[in-house]
Amino acid sequence: METAKGKLRRTTSSLLLHISDICKVHSVGVAPAAHEKLKADSTGESSEDGAHLKVHPHQVSDHENCCVSSTARYEEAFVEKLLDAISGLKLAYVNVQQAHVPYDTEKIVITDEHFASELEETAGLKDLYVSVNKWSNPMYQSHVSSKIHEHQKLAVELQAAVCKKDSEIVLLRAELEELERNNMELKEKIEQRVLHRENSFDIKRGESIDMFIELFESSSKCIHDFRKLVVSWMKVSGWDLNFSKFPINESVICEKRSHKKYSVEAYFARAMLMGTKEEYFSMDSFDHVMSFKDPFDALVEAPNSSFGRFCREKYLVAVPRTMEDSFFGNLDHREFVESGGHPRTQFYQTFARMARYVWALLTVSRYLKPRAEMFFVKSGAQFQKKHMESIRAKLTREEAKISVGFTVIPGFKIGCTVIRCRVYLSMLNARDF
Repeated sequence: METAKGKLRRTTSSLLLHISDICKVHSVGVAPAAHEKLKADSTGESSEDGAHLKVHPHQVSDHENCCVSSTARYEEAFVEKLLDAISGLKLAYVNVQQAHVPYDTEKIVITDEHFASELEETAGLKDLYVSVNKWSNPMYQSHVSSKIHEHQKLAVELQAAVCKKDSEIVLLRAELEELERNNMELKEKIEQRVLHRENSFDIKRGESIDMFIELFESSSKCIHDFRKLVVSWMKVSGWDLNFSKFPINESVICEKRSHKKYSVEAYFARAMLMGTKEEYFSMDSFDHVMSFKDPFDALVEAPNSSFGRFCREKYLVAVPRTMEDSFFGNLDHREFVESGGHPRTQFYQTFARMARYVWALLTVSRYLKPRAEMFFVKSGAQFQKKHMESIRAKLTREEAKISVGFTVIPGFKIGCTVIRCRVYLSMLNARDF
């Protein structure tokens, strides 16, 4: 009994003989002869060459099917497909030759395209055969399997490395956040120390007057800023600038209606700087209050300190009931302040910034030697540069015709040193200062 391998070799040899016969393509020098052969092929009649134009599948017995491996069956099916492709290629080639006798340009183009298509399809069988046989080769499968295992092992190693890096990133991020928190704390401490050093005031130092002048400039600016806030609220609520709390001498001529805002600033300067109890001023708490970046924090820490009591009293004096009710529609600020608190609102916090610098200015003025004395200029006084400066940068009239309308920010005298007051100039009959 023959083995399956011997039968496979015999079957493959017989198929290769078929391929050899089919590949003997005959020239069609005379078209009718070739045409007759094609007819014979199409009708199934035998001829010397035409018998091999059509290749029928090779029949194998049930016994052979059981013995032939899956690889052998695939190769046999592939050879059959190859034979069919070669038959189609031969037929297409014959059609190309027939198109030349007689010469038919259109037919030549069509048959040539068909022949090229058959040739391309036949050539594709080679790549298919090589690809499939490569995967059916146990050695190749073993090689691919080893590569897969190798890459899987590498993937596991890379995944472990990624997890390790992720852990390192988490730790580094925690360290970074900790460093950022420490930096913020250090920054706040540095800012507090700088602020403390800038605002600290030693009455025994020779430059104490210079420090007082700095406090004067800061308090003037804060009064100006609070006035801007109040005027903006006035515009929103429809408040009249001619309110009796902001009196302007009838003889004062304002160049513009908007200049009435200076009377508002003059009102807050008088309310904040005049008529304050001596008990509110103490150098013992000066450095501590001035060390806070936000004065409201000092009020939260010690609401009943000398500064806290000064702030409450000045708010009740400077902000009338009618004004607060017009601005907010209620008296919640006033009630909260009267009960001993400090409301955490933008309006009150802006007021607290102004109040701190005014409190600091008045505190220091009482400890200077000689003591700082505040002064105002009466309406109608002649303008003098030695003691006064215009609240407006530009003077539009000759100085000889300009008189003081009213004092906006009062000035100070410290011995022979004069800190000029700021005045609004108007057309009045000048009087001696």
